[in-house]
Amino acid sequence: MIARSVAVRQGRRTLATPLPRSIVRQITTDTNPGVQTADQSQIEKSFQAPEAHHNRWKQVSSARKKQKALRDRISMLGVDSAHEHRSLAWTRSVKNDATGEVVLSPSERFAEFQRIQNHTRNLGSHVDRRYSPTQLLANPPGPRDVTLELLMASQTHMGHHKSLWNPANARSIYGVRHGIHIISLETTAAHLRRAARVVEDVAYHGGLILFVGNRKGQMEIVTKAAEMAGACHLFTKWTPGGITNRDVILAQQTVKVVDQKDKDLDGFETYKNAMRPLMPDLVVCLNPMENYTLLYECGLKDIPTIGVIDTNADPTWVTYTIPANDDSLRSIAVIAGVLGRAGEAGQKRRREVSSKGQVPWETSGAITRHMLNEVDKAIKKRKEVMGKLQQNVMGFNEEEEQILLSAKQASPTFEVGEGDMMDMLKEAMAGEVEADAKTDAAEVTLAEVVAETIPTTSLDHIEAGLEAARQQAADIEAAVAESLAAQAKESQSESKTKE
Repeated sequence: MIARSVAVRQGRRTLATPLPRSIVRQITTDTNPGVQTADQSQIEKSFQAPEAHHNRWKQVSSARKKQKALRDRISMLGVDSAHEHRSLAWTRSVKNDATGEVVLSPSERFAEFQRIQNHTRNLGSHVDRRYSPTQLLANPPGPRDVTLELLMASQTHMGHHKSLWNPANARSIYGVRHGIHIISLETTAAHLRRAARVVEDVAYHGGLILFVGNRKGQMEIVTKAAEMAGACHLFTKWTPGGITNRDVILAQQTVKVVDQKDKDLDGFETYKNAMRPLMPDLVVCLNPMENYTLLYECGLKDIPTIGVIDTNADPTWVTYTIPANDDSLRSIAVIAGVLGRAGEAGQKRRREVSSKGQVPWETSGAITRHMLNEVDKAIKKRKEVMGKLQQNVMGFNEEEEQILLSAKQASPTFEVGEGDMMDMLKEAMAGEVEADAKTDAAEVTLAEVVAETIPTTSLDHIEAGLEAARQQAADIEAAVAESLAAQAKESQSESKTKE
Protein backbone atom coordinates (compact mmCIF):
# COMPACT_ATOMS: atom_id res chain seq x y z
CA MET A 1 0.00 0.00 0.00
CA ILE A 2 1.12 3.53 -0.76
CA ALA A 3 -0.40 4.68 2.52
CA ARG A 4 2.38 3.00 4.45
CA SER A 5 5.11 4.78 2.50
CA VAL A 6 3.29 8.08 2.95
CA ALA A 7 3.56 7.71 6.69
CA VAL A 8 7.23 7.05 6.46
CA ARG A 9 7.96 10.01 4.16
CA GLN A 10 5.96 12.46 6.19
CA GLY A 11 8.19 11.85 9.19
CA ARG A 12 7.66 11.84 12.92
CA ARG A 13 4.55 14.02 12.84
CA THR A 14 2.65 11.62 10.63
CA LEU A 15 3.64 8.59 12.66
CA ALA A 16 2.48 10.28 15.89
CA THR A 17 -1.21 9.97 14.95
CA PRO A 18 -2.97 7.46 12.68
CA LEU A 19 -4.18 8.62 9.28
CA PRO A 20 -7.95 9.14 8.82
CA ARG A 21 -9.74 6.55 6.79
CA SER A 22 -10.71 9.12 4.17
CA ILE A 23 -7.06 9.92 3.53
CA VAL A 24 -6.24 6.27 3.10
CA ARG A 25 -8.98 5.97 0.59
CA GLN A 26 -7.87 9.04 -1.30
CA ILE A 27 -4.28 7.82 -1.90
CA THR A 28 -4.83 4.16 -2.60
CA THR A 29 -4.08 2.82 -6.04
CA ASP A 30 -7.57 1.40 -6.43
CA THR A 31 -9.76 4.30 -7.38
CA ASN A 32 -13.53 4.23 -7.02
CA PRO A 33 -15.50 6.86 -8.89
CA GLY A 34 -18.21 6.78 -6.26
CA VAL A 35 -15.86 7.91 -3.44
CA GLN A 36 -15.99 11.61 -2.69
CA THR A 37 -12.88 13.73 -1.74
CA ALA A 38 -12.41 16.18 1.12
CA ASP A 39 -11.54 19.81 0.98
CA GLN A 40 -7.85 20.63 0.39
CA SER A 41 -7.69 23.17 3.17
CA GLN A 42 -9.04 20.71 5.67
CA ILE A 43 -6.39 18.17 4.60
CA GLU A 44 -3.60 20.71 5.18
CA LYS A 45 -4.99 21.59 8.60
CA SER A 46 -4.96 17.93 9.55
CA PHE A 47 -1.21 17.82 8.91
CA GLN A 48 -0.46 21.09 10.73
CA ALA A 49 -2.23 20.50 14.02
CA PRO A 50 -3.02 17.18 15.71
CA GLU A 51 -6.20 18.66 17.22
CA ALA A 52 -7.90 18.70 13.81
CA HIS A 53 -7.83 14.95 13.40
CA HIS A 54 -11.15 14.51 15.15
CA ASN A 55 -12.92 16.59 12.43
CA ARG A 56 -14.65 14.65 9.71
CA TRP A 57 -13.90 15.34 6.13
CA LYS A 58 -16.59 16.70 3.91
CA GLN A 59 -17.16 14.56 0.84
CA VAL A 60 -18.04 15.83 -2.63
CA SER A 61 -19.50 13.80 -5.43
CA SER A 62 -17.72 15.49 -8.34
CA ALA A 63 -15.26 13.16 -10.05
CA ARG A 64 -13.22 16.13 -11.36
CA LYS A 65 -12.66 17.54 -7.88
CA LYS A 66 -11.70 14.12 -6.71
CA GLN A 67 -9.04 13.75 -9.39
CA LYS A 68 -7.69 17.23 -8.69
CA ALA A 69 -7.44 16.50 -4.99
CA LEU A 70 -5.64 13.27 -5.76
CA ARG A 71 -3.10 15.08 -7.95
CA ASP A 72 -2.53 17.69 -5.23
CA ARG A 73 -2.02 15.03 -2.63
CA ILE A 74 0.49 13.21 -4.85
CA SER A 75 2.38 16.47 -5.45
CA MET A 76 2.51 17.02 -1.69
CA LEU A 77 4.31 13.71 -1.35
CA GLY A 78 7.28 15.03 -3.43
CA VAL A 79 10.57 16.39 -2.24
CA ASP A 80 9.23 19.86 -1.58
CA SER A 81 6.67 18.55 0.86
CA ALA A 82 9.38 17.90 3.45
CA HIS A 83 10.28 21.60 3.48
CA GLU A 84 6.66 22.60 3.90
CA HIS A 85 6.12 20.28 6.83
CA ARG A 86 6.25 21.99 10.22
CA SER A 87 8.23 20.08 12.84
CA LEU A 88 7.69 20.03 16.58
CA ALA A 89 8.21 23.14 18.63
CA TRP A 90 11.35 21.88 20.40
CA THR A 91 13.07 21.45 17.03
CA ARG A 92 12.62 25.10 16.01
CA SER A 93 14.34 28.23 17.18
CA VAL A 94 12.20 30.20 19.66
CA LYS A 95 12.53 33.81 20.70
CA ASN A 96 12.16 34.61 24.38
CA ASP A 97 9.80 37.58 24.74
CA ALA A 98 11.08 38.50 28.20
CA THR A 99 14.81 38.61 27.44
CA GLY A 100 14.71 38.98 23.67
CA GLU A 101 17.18 36.10 23.20
CA VAL A 102 16.69 33.54 20.46
CA VAL A 103 17.03 29.93 21.52
CA LEU A 104 18.56 27.99 18.62
CA SER A 105 17.27 24.68 17.45
CA PRO A 106 19.43 21.53 17.88
CA SER A 107 20.45 21.56 14.22
CA GLU A 108 21.42 25.22 14.41
CA ARG A 109 23.36 24.64 17.60
CA PHE A 110 25.19 21.73 16.00
CA ALA A 111 26.04 23.84 12.93
CA GLU A 112 27.37 26.60 15.20
CA PHE A 113 29.46 24.06 17.12
CA GLN A 114 31.02 22.79 13.91
CA ARG A 115 31.82 26.33 12.77
CA ILE A 116 33.55 27.17 16.05
CA GLN A 117 35.46 23.89 16.03
CA ASN A 118 36.78 24.46 12.51
CA HIS A 119 38.12 27.87 13.52
CA THR A 120 39.66 26.87 16.86
CA ARG A 121 40.84 23.28 16.42
CA ASN A 122 44.47 24.31 15.68
CA LEU A 123 44.75 26.93 18.43
CA GLY A 124 47.11 26.19 21.34
CA SER A 125 48.75 23.08 19.83
CA HIS A 126 51.06 22.09 17.00
CA VAL A 127 50.10 18.92 15.19
CA ASP A 128 53.04 17.11 13.58
CA ARG A 129 54.04 13.61 12.59
CA ARG A 130 55.79 11.88 15.45
CA TYR A 131 57.39 9.05 13.50
CA SER A 132 58.36 8.46 9.91
CA PRO A 133 60.57 5.48 8.97
CA THR A 134 62.43 7.38 6.26
CA GLN A 135 62.87 10.50 8.41
CA LEU A 136 65.43 8.77 10.66
CA LEU A 137 67.60 8.09 7.61
CA ALA A 138 67.13 11.40 5.80
CA ASN A 139 67.40 13.63 8.88
CA PRO A 140 68.62 11.67 11.92
CA PRO A 141 68.69 13.30 15.36
CA GLY A 142 71.84 14.77 16.88
CA PRO A 143 73.35 14.28 20.35
CA ARG A 144 71.43 17.28 21.68
CA ASP A 145 68.14 15.83 20.42
CA VAL A 146 68.38 12.70 22.56
CA THR A 147 65.47 12.58 25.01
CA LEU A 148 63.86 9.86 27.06
CA GLU A 149 60.67 10.19 24.99
CA LEU A 150 62.63 9.60 21.78
CA LEU A 151 64.39 6.57 23.22
CA MET A 152 61.16 5.06 24.51
CA ALA A 153 59.37 5.66 21.21
CA SER A 154 62.30 3.96 19.45
CA GLN A 155 61.93 0.84 21.66
CA THR A 156 65.45 1.07 23.05
CA HIS A 157 64.20 -0.01 26.49
CA MET A 158 63.02 -3.45 25.38
CA GLY A 159 65.41 -6.22 26.47
CA HIS A 160 65.31 -10.02 26.24
CA HIS A 161 63.64 -12.57 28.48
CA LYS A 162 65.00 -12.62 32.00
CA SER A 163 66.21 -16.20 31.53
CA LEU A 164 68.64 -15.00 28.81
CA TRP A 165 70.18 -12.09 30.66
CA ASN A 166 73.86 -11.51 31.37
CA PRO A 167 74.45 -10.60 35.03
CA ALA A 168 77.08 -8.06 33.96
CA ASN A 169 74.22 -5.87 32.65
CA ALA A 170 72.50 -5.60 36.04
CA ARG A 171 73.46 -1.94 36.46
CA SER A 172 71.69 -0.94 33.23
CA ILE A 173 68.44 -2.90 33.82
CA TYR A 174 65.50 -0.94 35.24
CA GLY A 175 63.20 -3.89 36.04
CA VAL A 176 61.19 -6.80 34.72
CA ARG A 177 57.73 -6.70 33.13
CA HIS A 178 55.94 -9.85 31.98
CA GLY A 179 59.23 -11.72 32.10
CA ILE A 180 61.05 -9.18 29.88
CA HIS A 181 63.93 -7.05 31.15
CA ILE A 182 63.41 -3.30 30.80
CA ILE A 183 66.56 -1.25 30.12
CA SER A 184 66.98 2.03 31.99
CA LEU A 185 66.49 4.87 29.53
CA GLU A 186 68.50 7.29 31.68
CA THR A 187 71.51 4.96 31.47
CA THR A 188 71.05 4.60 27.72
CA ALA A 189 70.88 8.37 27.20
CA ALA A 190 74.02 8.99 29.31
CA HIS A 191 76.06 6.29 27.57
CA LEU A 192 74.88 7.43 24.14
CA ARG A 193 75.98 11.02 24.79
CA ARG A 194 79.37 9.78 26.02
CA ALA A 195 79.86 7.68 22.88
CA ALA A 196 78.88 10.68 20.75
CA ARG A 197 81.62 12.77 22.38
CA VAL A 198 84.17 10.03 21.67
CA VAL A 199 83.18 9.87 17.99
CA GLU A 200 83.31 13.65 17.65
CA ASP A 201 86.81 13.91 19.17
CA VAL A 202 88.19 11.10 17.00
CA ALA A 203 86.77 12.78 13.88
CA TYR A 204 88.17 16.15 15.01
CA HIS A 205 91.70 14.73 15.33
CA GLY A 206 91.53 13.15 11.86
CA GLY A 207 91.06 9.54 13.01
CA LEU A 208 89.69 6.71 10.87
CA ILE A 209 86.27 5.47 12.08
CA LEU A 210 84.65 2.19 11.02
CA PHE A 211 80.86 1.61 11.32
CA VAL A 212 79.90 -2.08 11.37
CA GLY A 213 76.34 -3.44 11.12
CA ASN A 214 75.72 -6.65 9.20
CA ARG A 215 72.22 -7.64 10.27
CA LYS A 216 69.31 -7.66 7.87
CA GLY A 217 68.02 -4.13 7.30
CA GLN A 218 71.05 -2.31 8.73
CA MET A 219 72.79 -1.59 5.41
CA GLU A 220 71.17 1.80 4.79
CA ILE A 221 71.58 2.81 8.44
CA VAL A 222 75.31 2.02 8.47
CA THR A 223 76.07 3.66 5.13
CA LYS A 224 74.22 6.86 6.04
CA ALA A 225 75.99 7.18 9.40
CA ALA A 226 79.41 6.58 7.81
CA GLU A 227 78.67 9.10 5.06
CA MET A 228 77.81 11.83 7.57
CA ALA A 229 80.87 11.12 9.75
CA GLY A 230 83.27 10.83 6.80
CA ALA A 231 84.13 7.30 7.90
CA CYS A 232 84.21 3.76 6.50
CA HIS A 233 81.39 1.22 6.76
CA LEU A 234 80.92 -2.55 6.69
CA PHE A 235 77.54 -4.24 6.23
CA THR A 236 78.77 -7.72 5.26
CA LYS A 237 80.48 -10.45 7.25
CA TRP A 238 83.79 -9.48 8.81
CA THR A 239 86.78 -11.27 7.30
CA PRO A 240 88.82 -12.81 10.15
CA GLY A 241 92.33 -11.37 10.22
CA GLY A 242 91.38 -8.05 8.66
CA ILE A 243 93.28 -6.28 11.45
CA THR A 244 95.78 -8.79 12.83
CA ASN A 245 96.77 -10.12 9.36
CA ARG A 246 96.04 -7.02 7.31
CA ASP A 247 99.30 -7.23 5.32
CA VAL A 248 97.97 -10.28 3.49
CA ILE A 249 94.20 -9.75 3.46
CA LEU A 250 94.22 -6.02 2.64
CA ALA A 251 97.28 -6.01 0.39
CA GLN A 252 95.28 -5.06 -2.71
CA GLN A 253 93.45 -2.15 -1.12
CA THR A 254 94.35 1.36 -2.28
CA VAL A 255 95.47 4.12 0.08
CA LYS A 256 95.39 7.87 -0.45
CA VAL A 257 97.30 10.68 1.26
CA VAL A 258 95.42 13.95 1.87
CA ASP A 259 96.22 17.31 3.40
CA GLN A 260 94.42 19.17 6.17
CA LYS A 261 91.67 20.14 3.70
CA ASP A 262 91.08 16.54 2.56
CA LYS A 263 92.69 17.13 -0.84
CA ASP A 264 94.87 14.43 -2.42
CA LEU A 265 98.62 15.04 -2.30
CA ASP A 266 100.98 14.14 -5.13
CA GLY A 267 104.45 12.71 -4.73
CA PHE A 268 103.55 9.80 -2.43
CA GLU A 269 103.40 7.08 -5.08
CA THR A 270 106.43 5.25 -3.73
CA TYR A 271 105.07 5.51 -0.20
CA LYS A 272 101.65 4.16 -1.20
CA ASN A 273 103.24 1.12 -2.81
CA ALA A 274 105.42 0.34 0.21
CA MET A 275 103.16 1.29 3.14
CA ARG A 276 101.17 -1.16 5.27
CA PRO A 277 97.33 -1.24 5.19
CA LEU A 278 95.65 1.12 7.61
CA MET A 279 93.93 0.19 10.86
CA PRO A 280 90.83 1.99 12.17
CA ASP A 281 91.23 4.36 15.11
CA LEU A 282 87.67 3.64 16.34
CA VAL A 283 85.15 0.87 15.59
CA VAL A 284 81.38 1.36 16.09
CA CYS A 285 79.66 -2.05 16.19
CA LEU A 286 75.85 -2.08 16.08
CA ASN A 287 75.51 -5.85 16.63
CA PRO A 288 78.35 -7.19 18.82
CA MET A 289 76.78 -10.66 19.14
CA GLU A 290 77.64 -11.45 15.49
CA ASN A 291 81.05 -9.67 15.44
CA TYR A 292 82.98 -11.21 18.32
CA THR A 293 86.00 -11.89 16.06
CA LEU A 294 86.19 -8.23 15.05
CA LEU A 295 86.00 -7.05 18.64
CA TYR A 296 88.63 -9.57 19.71
CA GLU A 297 91.07 -8.36 17.02
CA CYS A 298 90.44 -4.75 18.07
CA GLY A 299 91.32 -5.71 21.64
CA LEU A 300 94.60 -7.28 20.50
CA LYS A 301 95.61 -4.08 18.66
CA ASP A 302 94.32 -1.70 21.38
CA ILE A 303 91.66 -0.19 19.11
CA PRO A 304 88.76 1.41 21.08
CA THR A 305 85.29 0.14 20.27
CA ILE A 306 81.68 1.30 20.77
CA GLY A 307 78.91 -1.31 20.88
CA VAL A 308 75.14 -1.58 21.38
CA ILE A 309 74.82 -4.00 24.31
CA ASP A 310 71.51 -5.78 24.87
CA THR A 311 70.62 -7.63 28.08
CA ASN A 312 71.97 -10.92 26.68
CA ALA A 313 75.36 -9.54 25.49
CA ASP A 314 78.66 -9.23 27.35
CA PRO A 315 79.56 -5.57 28.02
CA THR A 316 83.25 -6.45 28.43
CA TRP A 317 83.60 -7.04 24.69
CA VAL A 318 83.60 -3.30 23.89
CA THR A 319 85.27 -0.22 25.34
CA TYR A 320 82.25 2.11 25.40
CA THR A 321 78.88 0.42 25.93
CA ILE A 322 75.45 1.68 24.87
CA PRO A 323 72.79 -0.40 26.67
CA ALA A 324 69.88 -0.59 24.24
CA ASN A 325 67.76 -2.92 22.14
CA ASP A 326 69.87 -4.25 19.27
CA ASP A 327 66.99 -6.14 17.61
CA SER A 328 64.89 -3.09 16.68
CA LEU A 329 65.80 -1.30 13.45
CA ARG A 330 64.28 1.90 14.77
CA SER A 331 66.47 1.76 17.87
CA ILE A 332 69.58 1.08 15.78
CA ALA A 333 68.66 3.91 13.38
CA VAL A 334 68.43 6.41 16.24
CA ILE A 335 71.74 5.35 17.80
CA ALA A 336 73.64 5.24 14.49
CA GLY A 337 72.13 8.60 13.46
CA VAL A 338 73.26 10.26 16.70
CA LEU A 339 76.82 8.91 16.30
CA GLY A 340 76.87 9.93 12.64
CA ARG A 341 75.82 13.46 13.53
CA ALA A 342 78.57 13.57 16.16
CA GLY A 343 81.17 12.55 13.58
CA GLU A 344 79.84 15.18 11.19
CA ALA A 345 80.25 17.85 13.88
CA GLY A 346 83.84 16.73 14.51
CA GLN A 347 84.71 16.89 10.81
CA LYS A 348 83.20 20.37 10.58
CA ARG A 349 85.27 21.60 13.52
CA ARG A 350 88.44 20.13 12.01
CA ARG A 351 87.88 21.86 8.66
CA GLU A 352 87.17 25.19 10.35
CA VAL A 353 90.39 24.99 12.36
CA SER A 354 92.40 23.85 9.32
CA SER A 355 91.17 26.83 7.29
CA LYS A 356 92.83 29.06 9.92
CA GLY A 357 96.20 27.31 9.52
CA GLN A 358 95.96 25.05 12.57
CA VAL A 359 96.24 21.27 12.27
CA PRO A 360 94.63 19.39 15.20
CA TRP A 361 96.38 16.08 14.50
CA GLU A 362 99.94 14.75 14.21
CA THR A 363 101.33 13.13 11.09
CA SER A 364 102.19 9.47 11.50
CA GLY A 365 105.82 8.46 11.94
CA ALA A 366 105.95 6.48 8.69
CA ILE A 367 104.83 9.44 6.60
CA THR A 368 107.22 11.76 8.46
CA ARG A 369 110.21 9.50 7.75
CA HIS A 370 109.19 9.19 4.11
CA MET A 371 108.98 12.97 3.76
CA LEU A 372 112.44 13.47 5.33
CA ASN A 373 113.97 10.90 2.99
CA GLU A 374 112.39 12.59 -0.01
CA VAL A 375 113.78 15.96 1.13
CA ASP A 376 117.32 14.51 1.46
CA LYS A 377 117.09 13.00 -2.03
CA ALA A 378 115.96 16.32 -3.47
CA ILE A 379 118.85 18.20 -1.83
CA LYS A 380 121.44 15.73 -3.20
CA LYS A 381 119.96 15.95 -6.66
CA ARG A 382 120.05 19.75 -6.52
CA LYS A 383 123.72 19.73 -5.53
CA GLU A 384 124.59 17.45 -8.44
CA VAL A 385 122.81 19.72 -10.90
CA MET A 386 124.50 22.83 -9.53
CA GLY A 387 127.91 21.11 -9.76
CA LYS A 388 127.29 20.29 -13.42
CA LEU A 389 126.26 23.87 -14.04
CA GLN A 390 129.48 25.24 -12.50
CA GLN A 391 131.58 22.88 -14.64
CA ASN A 392 129.76 24.06 -17.80
CA VAL A 393 128.38 20.57 -18.41
CA MET A 394 125.57 20.63 -20.95
CA GLY A 395 122.80 18.12 -21.68
CA PHE A 396 120.54 18.34 -18.63
CA ASN A 397 117.53 16.03 -18.48
CA GLU A 398 113.99 17.21 -17.77
CA GLU A 399 114.24 16.73 -14.00
CA GLU A 400 117.49 18.70 -13.82
CA GLU A 401 116.11 21.48 -15.99
CA GLN A 402 113.10 21.68 -13.66
CA ILE A 403 115.43 22.03 -10.67
CA LEU A 404 117.33 24.84 -12.39
CA LEU A 405 114.11 26.60 -13.27
CA SER A 406 112.84 26.36 -9.70
CA ALA A 407 116.15 27.72 -8.38
CA LYS A 408 115.99 30.61 -10.80
CA GLN A 409 112.43 31.38 -9.72
CA ALA A 410 113.40 31.16 -6.06
CA SER A 411 116.28 33.66 -6.44
CA PRO A 412 115.35 37.16 -5.19
CA THR A 413 114.70 39.92 -7.73
CA PHE A 414 115.12 43.66 -7.11
CA GLU A 415 113.67 46.64 -8.90
CA VAL A 416 116.16 49.47 -9.77
CA GLY A 417 115.02 53.00 -10.53
CA GLU A 418 116.64 55.71 -12.69
CA GLY A 419 118.29 57.42 -9.73
CA ASP A 420 119.86 54.16 -8.63
CA MET A 421 121.16 53.57 -12.16
CA MET A 422 122.84 57.01 -12.21
CA ASP A 423 124.52 56.39 -8.87
CA MET A 424 125.79 53.03 -10.04
CA LEU A 425 127.24 54.62 -13.22
CA LYS A 426 129.04 57.31 -11.21
CA GLU A 427 130.54 54.71 -8.92
CA ALA A 428 131.66 52.62 -11.90
CA MET A 429 133.34 55.64 -13.56
CA ALA A 430 135.11 56.59 -10.36
CA GLY A 431 136.32 53.03 -9.96
CA GLU A 432 137.69 52.96 -13.52
CA VAL A 433 139.66 56.19 -12.93
CA GLU A 434 141.20 54.80 -9.77
CA ALA A 435 142.03 51.52 -11.52
CA ASP A 436 143.80 53.37 -14.37
CA ALA A 437 145.86 55.37 -11.91
CA LYS A 438 146.86 52.23 -10.06
CA THR A 439 147.82 50.42 -13.26
CA ASP A 440 149.99 53.36 -14.37
CA ALA A 441 151.78 53.41 -11.07
CA ALA A 442 152.29 49.66 -11.18
CA GLU A 443 153.82 49.86 -14.69
CA VAL A 444 156.25 52.52 -13.55
CA THR A 445 157.43 50.49 -10.59
CA LEU A 446 157.71 47.32 -12.69
CA ALA A 447 159.90 49.10 -15.25
CA GLU A 448 162.16 50.36 -12.49
CA VAL A 449 162.55 46.88 -11.05
CA VAL A 450 163.39 45.38 -14.43
CA ALA A 451 165.95 48.12 -15.09
CA GLU A 452 167.60 47.39 -11.78
CA THR A 453 167.71 43.58 -12.14
CA ILE A 454 168.71 43.28 -15.82
CA PRO A 455 171.90 45.16 -16.90
CA THR A 456 171.84 46.80 -20.30
CA THR A 457 175.27 45.41 -21.38
CA SER A 458 174.15 41.76 -21.24
CA LEU A 459 171.50 41.77 -23.98
CA ASP A 460 173.86 40.40 -26.66
CA HIS A 461 174.93 37.61 -24.34
CA ILE A 462 171.30 36.62 -23.75
CA GLU A 463 170.57 36.46 -27.48
CA ALA A 464 173.61 34.23 -28.06
CA GLY A 465 172.45 31.88 -25.33
CA LEU A 466 169.03 31.61 -26.86
CA GLU A 467 170.52 30.77 -30.28
CA ALA A 468 172.63 28.03 -28.75
CA ALA A 469 169.57 26.54 -27.04
CA ARG A 470 167.73 26.48 -30.35
CA GLN A 471 170.61 24.64 -32.01
CA GLN A 472 170.74 22.05 -29.26
CA ALA A 473 167.04 21.42 -29.58
CA ALA A 474 167.39 20.90 -33.35
CA ASP A 475 170.20 18.41 -32.81
CA ILE A 476 168.12 16.47 -30.28
CA GLU A 477 165.18 16.28 -32.67
CA ALA A 478 167.43 15.00 -35.50
CA ALA A 479 168.90 12.31 -33.24
CA VAL A 480 165.44 11.18 -32.16
CA ALA A 481 164.30 10.99 -35.81
CA GLU A 482 167.34 8.85 -36.74
CA SER A 483 166.73 6.43 -33.89
CA LEU A 484 163.10 6.07 -34.88
CA ALA A 485 164.04 5.35 -38.50
CA ALA A 486 166.53 2.69 -37.40
CA GLN A 487 163.92 0.98 -35.24
CA ALA A 488 161.47 0.95 -38.16
CA LYS A 489 164.05 -0.72 -40.45
CA GLU A 490 164.80 -3.38 -37.84
CA SER A 491 161.11 -4.21 -37.43
CA GLN A 492 160.68 -4.57 -41.22
CA SER A 493 163.65 -6.93 -41.47
CA GLU A 494 162.35 -9.11 -38.63
CA SER A 495 158.97 -9.42 -40.30
CA LYS A 496 160.62 -10.52 -43.59
CA THR A 497 162.69 -13.19 -41.87
CA LYS A 498 159.60 -14.61 -40.19
CA GLU A 499 157.81 -14.86 -43.53
